[in-house]
Amino acid sequence: MTAALRIPNRRQADETDDVYDIDVSLPAGFALRSGETLSRPELSLRVHGDIARPVIAVAGGVSAGRVVADFDRERGWWRDIVHAGGAVDLEKFCVVGFDFLPGAGEMARTISTRDQARSLACALDVLDIGALKAFVGASYGGMVALAFAEEFPDRIEKLCVVSAADRAHPAATALRGIQRRIINFSVRHDAVKEGVSLARQLAMTTYRTAEEFAVRFDASPGAAAGDPYDVCSYLIARGDAYPMAAERYVTLSDSVDRHYVDAAKIAAPALFVASLSDRLVPAADIARLARNVASGRCFEFQSLYGHDAFLKESAIIGGVIKAFIEE
Repeated sequence: MTAALRIPNRRQADETDDVYDIDVSLPAGFALRSGETLSRPELSLRVHGDIARPVIAVAGGVSAGRVVADFDRERGWWRDIVHAGGAVDLEKFCVVGFDFLPGAGEMARTISTRDQARSLACALDVLDIGALKAFVGASYGGMVALAFAEEFPDRIEKLCVVSAADRAHPAATALRGIQRRIINFSVRHDAVKEGVSLARQLAMTTYRTAEEFAVRFDASPGAAAGDPYDVCSYLIARGDAYPMAAERYVTLSDSVDRHYVDAAKIAAPALFVASLSDRLVPAADIARLARNVASGRCFEFQSLYGHDAFLKESAIIGGVIKAFIEE
């Protein structure tokens, strides 16, 4: 397979030789499970650290990407977990982050977590990485990690999944379905930016908890009807700051809801981490998955931050992830 792929000149991400981006061209015959063909069959990765070390793949939510740790002017989305001396220790491991399909300008619209896993496997072939020391995935990235573990059992030593399960919960699908319909409506009415912002605002209410909002925001009304409340101003700001293209948003949202893996086919020792306040991925679903994986275990914890606990609770989950990876 490697001979069918090519690596363009790598792009340095910082002043050292150990942090760089590469764009991997996928094989000409790479097909999606939907039967669609990628119009731009390419996967972008960032290599953090010396590739001669044991390699850990790290993937996060739908808005995350290849920039996992802080380097130069770029701030990694999981910088509190992935750093020198961290839970995923860059002094011990090489970390590979990647941008989810679809890439910019991609025409294919139905992309599964298995497609993401298979594209990563092709990229690892190019890097001459036979097997991963671990795959650490959170939220959507945890779904991709599960798909990778099922599809490539011989290429993963350990599996660490945070805030993700083997399938989407119907209540979460209902909420994401509304978001997709908001975006589709906005496309039809030439208001794409507003549609994406509204969808993101609704998503933020599902990522966090009512308890956090009660602590953070004043419920006092404005002077006139229609004036935004404090919590509304926060959501509007978060929505307006979200840069994802409408087509990509719909594709990745749909990918979450079509996700499914067979727990009985996951052979790697696996750690599952669940926030008890998560409304999108209930802890009970993660605990059930852990019981059905032959070598699975589950760590549950209480958090004010719901689904976003994987981003906010590094002090709690970091030690658990580190101990599992390095044991």
